[in-house]
Amino acid sequence: MVALRERLSDALLRFGTEAAVDRMTMQRSLEAARGARGHEQAAAALEVARWVDTVALWVAWRLRPRHITL
Repeated sequence: MVALRERLSDALLRFGTEAAVDRMTMQRSLEAARGARGHEQAAAALEVARWVDTVALWVAWRLRPRHITL
């Protein structure tokens, strides 16, 4: 069971960090295009993506077995 928790935690950590980096890159690009058509909708979608990243990282840390050190 520990191996499953560890693998799931690692996968969620990987997903969460990669998604967060991609989202931050997209936010920087979006800031450069401020005032463009669809800017508000894209900003709202990125806010939802931020919540998804946060939840994925939180769940990953909660699943991480306590005996594992980084």
